Amino acid sequence: MRTAIWASAMMMTMALGPQAQASDAADPAAPNLDAYAGKYPFDVVGGYRFLDHPAVKAAIAAAVPDAKQRAAVRFDDNGLGLPIVRVDGGRLLVWGGAWRAEDRYNWAVVIAPDGSKPEVCIYDGVGYGEDFQSAQWFEPGKPAIMKQGTCPSAAEDYPAADIAAG
Repeated sequence: MRTAIWASAMMMTMALGPQAQASDAADPAAPNLDAYAGKYPFDVVGGYRFLDHPAVKAAIAAAVPDAKQRAAVRFDDNGLGLPIVRVDGGRLLVWGGAWRAEDRYNWAVVIAPDGSKPEVCIYDGVGYGEDFQSAQWFEPGKPAIMKQGTCPSAAEDYPAADIAAG
């Protein structure tokens, strides 16, 4: 019975043509990062901490091609993290900061559960007063931009505000 259903489905897919096959078929290799929601970024889920998950690593590398900049997005043994939350659109927001210096060094990653649509925020606020806080935001294929404030740590803080010139 399964063979007949599979054969019927394959014949229908082939009849629809290659464009339908590519767009309609779900990628069985696509990750599902949903299980991380509510967990801390350093919690192990399915064998990986969030930042160690291959799909997350690839997405961050695509958004932040410079390895030196990308190195800021990490968890040291004493790094700070908050539970992973959902933001508008169903993406996940992950935040981390330096121990006892989270107001000066922090980062955030916003990513879809399938590993797509990454945004990476890096805040290095040494030497800046609160009035001049701005973080660098990265997306794949786009130049980095500056946005107001530090990196968001809660759903209500995302998306970050654009810098208003005045």
